[in-house]
Amino acid sequence: MIYIVTISLILMGFAILYLILVRKINSSVNPKALIDEIRVEVDRIILQLNNTTERNINIIEDKINELSDLMDKADKKIALLRRESEKYSMSKNYSNILTQNKKDTEKSPEIKKEVDVKDQVLKLYREGFSTSVIANHMNLPIGEVELIISLTGR
Repeated sequence: MIYIVTISLILMGFAILYLILVRKINSSVNPKALIDEIRVEVDRIILQLNNTTERNINIIEDKINELSDLMDKADKKIALLRRESEKYSMSKNYSNILTQNKKDTEKSPEIKKEVDVKDQVLKLYREGFSTSVIANHMNLPIGEVELIISLTGR
C-alpha cells in the first residue's frame, strides 16, 4: 500500500509539473503575444528606415544644391570667358585695322591731323576698348587718350 501511495504521489507530482510546464509553454508561445512582439519590432524597424531615408534624402538634396551652385558658377565663368574672347578677337581685328591705317597715314603724313586722331580715339572708346589699348594702338600716351575722352564729355 505504501508503494501505491508513493507511486500516486509521484504521479500527482508529475501531473502538476506537467500542467505547470504546459501553462508556461502556452504563455510564452501565445500567438497573440508573439504577434504583438513582432508588430513592435516591425514598427521599430520601419521607424529606423524612415529616419535613415529622411537623412539620405537631405544629403542628396544638399548635394544637388551644391552641384547647381557649381554649375551656375561654371556658366558665369564660361560667359565671362566668351566675352573676353570676343573682346580679344575684336581687339585683334581693330589692331589689324589700326596697323593698316597707320601704314596708310605713314604713306601720306599730311592726312594725319589732330582731328582724325581725336575721332579715332573716340570711335575706339565707344566700341569698348580701354584707354590703354587705344593708347597702345595709336602710339599716344594714356594721359592724352584720357584727356581726349574727358574733353568730349563722355
